[in-house]
Amino acid sequence: MVTASNPPFDACRANACAALQMMSASQQWNEHWLALQQHRFERDRDALRGTFEALRDAKDWNDFAAGSQAVWRDYLSTSATIWQEGVAAAMQGAGAWSDTAREAMQQWQDSVSGLQQGAAGGAALPMREWMAAFERAVSAASAMHPADAAAGKGAATRARDSRPRGAHHVG
Repeated sequence: MVTASNPPFDACRANACAALQMMSASQQWNEHWLALQQHRFERDRDALRGTFEALRDAKDWNDFAAGSQAVWRDYLSTSATIWQEGVAAAMQGAGAWSDTAREAMQQWQDSVSGLQQGAAGGAALPMREWMAAFERAVSAASAMHPADAAAGKGAATRARDSRPRGAHHVG
């Protein structure tokens, strides 16, 4: 099914798609981060349980030291794995953001070219009229004397104020 081109809607759609893609990438990053947090919690819980069991089952200091060493070895090994998972998630997230930004930029460029083509075909006449009115207002404001512009006075007020004061009272 072929749809007719509607440049203003296409531009809006491109912007909305870009925003939704960014939100989707952000959601995926949040899911990776939560998984890493869950691994941290499990690591810490296992370390606490291991330390408790090592203390409970130890008959002397040597038994406790041996049990504690095993707990710390597992803790550090799991920490290294979590770190590696974090680096992988960061790299994947950076790639996803890069891909999303590239796709969004391409969609935006396509929609802008559609808007430019639509403007050439007369689709932007209301915008042209508004811009012409805006340009007239700007040129009228720039015709003001700088001191009058600050005071909000126009050319007519400036002409009236420039007449000599009290010239009929020369004496």
